[in-house]
Amino acid sequence: MESLNTLPLTRSTKRTIKKRTILLYQGEVPRQAYLVQKGTVKVYRLGRNGDEQIIGFRMPGDMFPETWLFNKTSSALYYYEAMDDCEIVTVERTVLREHIENTPGLERELLDYFINSHASQLLQITALEQSRAADKLLLILYYLLFRYSRKLNDNDFELKFHLTHTTLGNLTGLTRETTSVELGKLRRKKIVTYSGTQFIIHRSALEQYLAKESFSDVQLD
Repeated sequence: MESLNTLPLTRSTKRTIKKRTILLYQGEVPRQAYLVQKGTVKVYRLGRNGDEQIIGFRMPGDMFPETWLFNKTSSALYYYEAMDDCEIVTVERTVLREHIENTPGLERELLDYFINSHASQLLQITALEQSRAADKLLLILYYLLFRYSRKLNDNDFELKFHLTHTTLGNLTGLTRETTSVELGKLRRKKIVTYSGTQFIIHRSALEQYLAKESFSDVQLD
């Protein structure tokens, strides 16, 4: 949300956050809101066995923790960890709420932001409901395409952040080994191309394999 970048500098603080720094712990009571200006923040929880379960990511233009910001929870529901070096603006909750209320058009922009977030999370939930590993990955790639990619052309979409097989496995609930095997199959079918941690998703091939599961009319910015 570009309008959030108009926050008065005297009432907010820009911070440089190193990779793997945890900004908020699950259950921690936040003291301020966070606005991402550069980099990627991973949102996750830990299962009973200590396994990491990724909820999503926060990218430039995103803010967190949203439920605390709007008084729906008193503490952070998840861990928030920098996936790479980030630039984060921190601001008091009251200041940010005041800024939202007094900036023309920002409340409508905020509504679009949460609608997009909700729609993409429905794709993520649909992916997690699948019983077959291949179907999980197909739908989670669709979720990533809509929520976290940049359009190269009408067919090719590049992820905005570096994605490891381990992270993708934690996002789908699959082991790293299963994720790597299934990704190899999808690459041979020309659904996805990757080199190291850089991914390009080929939308037409992906939608062809999804068939009736396709959400081709979904429009997410």
